[in-house]
Amino acid sequence: MFIIDFDDTLFDTQNFKKELAYSLKNIGVDEKLFWQTYKEARMLPDRNFSYSFERHADILEKKNFNKKQILENLNEVKSKIKKFLFPDTKIFLEYLQSFHQELHLLSLGDKDFQEIKVNNCEIEKYFDQLFFLGKLKEMVVKEISEGRQQEKIFFIDDKIEEALQIKRFFPNMQIILKQSQNFSEEEYKKSGLKYFKTLTEIKEYVTSKLK
Repeated sequence: MFIIDFDDTLFDTQNFKKELAYSLKNIGVDEKLFWQTYKEARMLPDRNFSYSFERHADILEKKNFNKKQILENLNEVKSKIKKFLFPDTKIFLEYLQSFHQELHLLSLGDKDFQEIKVNNCEIEKYFDQLFFLGKLKEMVVKEISEGRQQEKIFFIDDKIEEALQIKRFFPNMQIILKQSQNFSEEEYKKSGLKYFKTLTEIKEYVTSKLK
């Protein structure tokens, strides 16, 4: 069984966000203001993740920007969303399917927004189940893996602390990290977990583990 994260694992979220920031420059939203308001739009008071264009536009509207124009510019980037899939994502998912094991996708954030991203990238067809979460991936991993401890289960993510938390709860799970721009290689090394730069490298590692 494979449990796979979406953002920064299958999808180049950092470059997607940079493109969103760039799209608002022509209406006067500079980079500093974009990131400041992005962080505000991303987090609810209860610490759940909930970014959406609508929330971001509402925040910028309060700063005297035109909400309609903001949404038009952001949606223009969304219309090109497939280009932000990592180049080996679909090959990787097709390869995992060839093992005839279940694939589950975990995507952290606003359910509607994350679902749009996944569907527009046209990768939902590779998965048996899709989970869109505000937080606490370990609760969903527990639900998926309940009663299946004897199976070989791979958890593939980019975030070090999330992966370590999963490892604490599920010590027998095969944890694999996909390197992200958000963390240095030294941080990945210190985690003690297996990590790779590309999905292609992860594919090779998985193959060696399933032989």
